[in-house]
Amino acid sequence: MNERIFPREKAIKYGISTLENEELLALIIKSAYKNKNVYELAEEVIELANGFHNLLSLTYEELTSVKGIKQAKALEILAILEISKRLSKIEKINQIELTNPKKVVEWLRFNISFSSEEEFFVVYMNSKGTVLKAKTMFKGSKNSTSVGIDRILRTAILIKASSILVAHNHPSDNLKPSKEDINLTNNLKNACAMLSIPLIDHIIVGKTGYFSFNEHNMLK
Repeated sequence: MNERIFPREKAIKYGISTLENEELLALIIKSAYKNKNVYELAEEVIELANGFHNLLSLTYEELTSVKGIKQAKALEILAILEISKRLSKIEKINQIELTNPKKVVEWLRFNISFSSEEEFFVVYMNSKGTVLKAKTMFKGSKNSTSVGIDRILRTAILIKASSILVAHNHPSDNLKPSKEDINLTNNLKNACAMLSIPLIDHIIVGKTGYFSFNEHNMLK
């Protein structure tokens, strides 16, 4: 590898935003390991995640499987990734355009797409489209009973929501809605209609894409 300026020096001289992806990670890793320099370690971690954009999916076990990444360093990397997740939730919750599935998905990816189990996420909005409440309400396999449509609607009434958007992740990255997904969506849509609180979309989120029931005209 050609000689290059150390990431710490580069960040100080030119600003942290000038660092390339592997340089940012190298700055966290700090030290080399045997015959691997810090950049090679960073590149190995990025390759393990199948790309920089998938770093949020890495687990403690995966990180410590890399020769040169020990317990303390793995936890440090995970802590920084968790901070990134939480900041993304805070920064984007009031900025998302809920009528644009692509922009909603950008936000949702930081909330549920990297989870190893299915999470059912509910977003409640007022008449102006402002988010009143957004959280993961259920985890695990879905059906009308396990998700609890009554609970979703009870919360909507309590906080005086005018519309609802729901989403869940597919850890397998298979974005095709299952029969259970379709049945649940229809049951929730009908229940929402009875209370005049429209369901504006149900989005399935994966690591590489999404499926919108609304875009596929499945909420008519």
